[in-house]
Amino acid sequence: MALQSVALSFLLVLVSLLAAEVQKEPDPTVQGVPRETATCQRPQWDSRLRLAPDRDNYKENEEVMLSCPAGFQPSFTHVKCVREDQSTPFGTPVYEEVWNGKLRGGGWVRIQSYVACVATCQRPQWDSRLRLAPDQDNYKENEEVMLSCPAGFQPSFTHIKCVREDQYTPFGIPVYRKVWNGKLRGGGWVRIQSNVVCIATCQRPQWDSRLRLAPDQGNYKENEEVMLSCPEGFQPSFSHVKCLSEDQLIRRWHPVHEDLWLGRDSGGVWSHIQSNVVCVETCQKPRWDSRLRLAPDQDDYKKNEEVMLSCPEGFQPSFSHVKCLSEDQLIRRWHPVHQDLWLGRDSRGVWYRIQFSVECIEVLQVVPGTLDISSTSIKLNWTCTLPDACQHMRATCRAVPSSPPCEAEEVKGEEMLHGQEGTFTCPPLQPFTDYSVTISLPPSTILYTRLLRTKETVPDKPEQLWLDPSTGSLRWKALPSCKGEIVGYQLNITARRAQDGSFLEFKQVSLNQSVTQYTPPHQAPGSKYTVTVQGLTAAGAGAASLLEFQSCVSVAGQPLGPWPGSAVAVVVTLSLLVPLSAGILWFVLSRKRKALASKAEEDHYTELQPYENSDKYCVIKKTHLAEEDAGKGGQAGEPFAPALACPGVPRTQ
Repeated sequence: MALQSVALSFLLVLVSLLAAEVQKEPDPTVQGVPRETATCQRPQWDSRLRLAPDRDNYKENEEVMLSCPAGFQPSFTHVKCVREDQSTPFGTPVYEEVWNGKLRGGGWVRIQSYVACVATCQRPQWDSRLRLAPDQDNYKENEEVMLSCPAGFQPSFTHIKCVREDQYTPFGIPVYRKVWNGKLRGGGWVRIQSNVVCIATCQRPQWDSRLRLAPDQGNYKENEEVMLSCPEGFQPSFSHVKCLSEDQLIRRWHPVHEDLWLGRDSGGVWSHIQSNVVCVETCQKPRWDSRLRLAPDQDDYKKNEEVMLSCPEGFQPSFSHVKCLSEDQLIRRWHPVHQDLWLGRDSRGVWYRIQFSVECIEVLQVVPGTLDISSTSIKLNWTCTLPDACQHMRATCRAVPSSPPCEAEEVKGEEMLHGQEGTFTCPPLQPFTDYSVTISLPPSTILYTRLLRTKETVPDKPEQLWLDPSTGSLRWKALPSCKGEIVGYQLNITARRAQDGSFLEFKQVSLNQSVTQYTPPHQAPGSKYTVTVQGLTAAGAGAASLLEFQSCVSVAGQPLGPWPGSAVAVVVTLSLLVPLSAGILWFVLSRKRKALASKAEEDHYTELQPYENSDKYCVIKKTHLAEEDAGKGGQAGEPFAPALACPGVPRTQ
């Protein structure tokens, strides 16, 4: 009984509490608008937005479509107003009006920011096969769009976006233009200059798994060059490949797409790849003589790839052709160690294992100190260090072209050399002339070449020696440096009495190479003079030109003039006087020893430095008269008095 009364009391309390709670719940009509008829005010967004339907208030969950003027697009195309229930910290419910925007996928999301008309770009009119994602008629600025193509093709850009480009008119007014940019492989963007198209592509080739492709992609465009590489110690059979997409008519004449790959060889030539490209075992470029030239010149060589060796001119490699054999040798506790083995081919075509370094060897050597050059010949001794390479050697002498008047005569100096050593002599040559001496192998391998000049010899005699009556000067034609460099001229003047031919005086004058005339001092009348002119080179004096004349006795009361002026009966004889010059010198020396006393023997010389250009005269030597001749024309110990020639006698040559 007591238990029943307690239960009844509990039920009464519970009913009273529920009644009180029902009285506290607000009536929707108290807020002014029933819940199902609640509205939202028109949102205060971009003034350019067009709302449909266009009203000041919208019902809860009523879908409103947004649009913008041409060239713009709203950030959301559809919106609706909803009420969100929120509670205060005290648990009292509060209802807030919010706007949701419709996503492309159809879902709704709360609009967190301002809805505006965004500038857009129209869908680009490019290749009709292009697929754009998202697929729309308009795209917002900087909205990234992904491009794709049907199987077997690839777009020239996989990602694009529309941007606004600011330009200015000639008057400085800004003009905004929308352009499309394409994304590069590296992630950068570049302006698209032409239409984006679907390009035929090839799938990544299924070759050697060790091959590394750069760029590393699943597909490659047509004619896109791809670089291949392999792990260390290996090399691809082609270093560069590219794809050509072609349609072949097979299977009942229906076109079937097939990838065609081309490979580039070491010479840069592209060829059709017939089989799989593989990583081939290679050898590194050998570290031999730095002068060696390898063809082809690479850092690595394939196994059994033949390489041609060459050297600078005059040298030859110890092997003309080599090839690599890669081998594994069991060393270091029976573990295989990779090692490059090189073979060399000799002149007979036999391959030998190369034990040491390959070097550039001087094929032919001219024995030091045996080069003998004279004025008319060139001779040298030679030795061949590689007998196999010295077959059919040919030695030649050729004159180097020169200018007139010293034109070198053509020399037919050619000789075949045999054996391992010998002597080669050029045929008779011209003095002071350049010759090219060459020893070569056919067809055009030069083993030895030198430009050599023959030694000097004495010059020819001066031409056109004559007496100028107007100036009283001796003149002659300058000698060319054909037999040697002309360093000067030497004049020998001998005076004798015309009556008995007895010796009066001897003078020797040296002039430098630029002087071609000489005016002697006055001479005594009634004397006979002999003048010789010789050219000088480093080899000595050459042949002489001779001029002889005789002066007349002066008439009393008439003044005496210079000896060569229009006054002398002149006899001119031009001849070679090498023996005569020696005879004159012997005669003068014997006369002086006989005539002069021991104390009175005295020669007086007036000398200047030879070959200097400070004066016309280089050396002047005056010889005094002997005592026995002093009473006939002067006093002993004094120079012979200059004589004067008689006027009115014409010059002869």
